[in-house]
Parts: sequence; structure tokens; C-alpha cells
Amino acid sequence: MRPKGHAVLGGTFDHFHVGHAALLDAAFRAGRTVSVGVTTDRYLALHPKPEAERLQPYAARVRAVRRYLAGRHPTDRFRTVPLEDRFGRSVGEGVDRLVVSVETVGGARAVNAERRRLGRRPLPVLVVPLVLADDLEPVSARRIRAGTIDRDGRRRSPIRVGLQVEDARDSAAARRAVRRIFRSSRIDSGPPVRPTGRRSAASRATRLAKAGAAGRDLGLGVARDPKGGWLLAERSRTLALAPRRVRAGGPDRLARALEELLRPSVERNAFPLRRPSRR
Repeated sequence: MRPKGHAVLGGTFDHFHVGHAALLDAAFRAGRTVSVGVTTDRYLALHPKPEAERLQPYAARVRAVRRYLAGRHPTDRFRTVPLEDRFGRSVGEGVDRLVVSVETVGGARAVNAERRRLGRRPLPVLVVPLVLADDLEPVSARRIRAGTIDRDGRRRSPIRVGLQVEDARDSAAARRAVRRIFRSSRIDSGPPVRPTGRRSAASRATRLAKAGAAGRDLGLGVARDPKGGWLLAERSRTLALAPRRVRAGGPDRLARALEELLRPSVERNAFPLRRPSRR
């Protein structure tokens, strides 16, 4: 999407985190100028959130937004405005695009419905994917307030990992990788699961991860590729990663690949197993 016109977005922006940063950066891909609505303390008092007593005051939240934007974009390209109601300035004139997250698409529909009611044209909507934390759950202020993750999506509370491998020789390297990424973790692993039938290695890794995730925070599956190497799969109760192929090598290669899978440096290729809940 080429930047065009004026883009608007809104949110609470409590405990500013990597998901907020992704949303704001996307807004500048949508519009040449951007207005960011930040919900006021009065609005939040009327629409309480979980752990509301831990919400930061408006002044701190808007200051965090401005600090991030000023470090990345010219100050004449953005402004922050107090958001006192559901729509803010999104239903007014001089707006060209809406920017929302996957979880707030319903709000964009409501904005466009209100614009039609007022006799104004509906706006194109840019939907920004959620940023995932270590445990494949979305990074959210609610989870930060609860102490489950930090602002970068790193897990703070202990995590329970279900590890399933096909070959016993892979178990030690896999456990080592999990321990390095999640120092406070519980690893549940059953006996090696020998492949049956004619399923592909990718399909087998996916099934192993599914079994590992049952009743746990995260499932990890390691399947041997008949052509050499491994297929790795990771999933939570709500999201799964596309299986990753790793070329043949020793245990250290497998451990490094699993560490990269569990804590990637690039955006994860994830798909929902069910519709994500509102956070």
C-alpha cells in the first residue's frame, strides 16, 4: 500500500509494546500523515478493561506514543489526539484510510457504517496482523499487566512445553533448545513416536506439535525427513506455525534451528486455529 492522504487509528496504548509499534508503523505505510487517537482516562472509566487498576494514565500513554513516533517519523507527519468516544475523528472529513488490528476489524466496520449514516463515503481499511509473543499468543497490554510477558513479547511467567519427537536421538538437542529460550519452563515429553503410514514429514511434525500442545502452553514437534534433516512444527492452543525444514546435520544444527523457531528474528508465518479472542 502506497502512503496516500490522511490515515487514522486509535487505541489505549497502555504499556507501549511491539504490537503498538507494528500498528503505528503500518499507519505510515497507509497515509502520508497520521492521526493517532489515544483513549482518555474518562473513556476508560466508562469502558473498564481487565486489571484496570494497572492501566497507565493518559499522560504516560500518549507520551509513549509520541516518543516512539518522534524517533521514527517527521513530527509534521503525525499528531496525537484524545479519544473520548467510540469514533473520534474517524467519521469526520479529511480522513482517507483507517488502520486497525485483526482484533479491531469490527470497529472499522462500525466506523464505516456511521460514515454512511452521516452521508460520507466509507474508508478503505488496512488490517494489521497481530504480533505474537514467545508462546504464540498475541502480545497485548492485558498480558503485560498480568505479568505473563514483557513489552517485547518475551515470556515472564513459567511456560509448559509439550515436546514430541520421532527419533530418540533428537530429544536431548530439542530439550536443550527449549531450556535456552525458556529458562523457566516445564518440558513434558513422551516416548518417541515412530512414523506410520505415508504421511509427509511436514504433516507428521504438525501432528506431533498438536499432540504436544494438548493441555499445555506450547507444542513442539520434530520429525525426521527421509531425504535428510528435519521438519519442525510449533503451535499453541490457538495458533500454529508453518512447518520449517532444516537440512541435515548434527545435534547442534537441530538445536540452533529450534532456537530460531522458538524465538525468531523475523515475523512468524502463523495461521489461526480458531478466531482469536478480543484482548
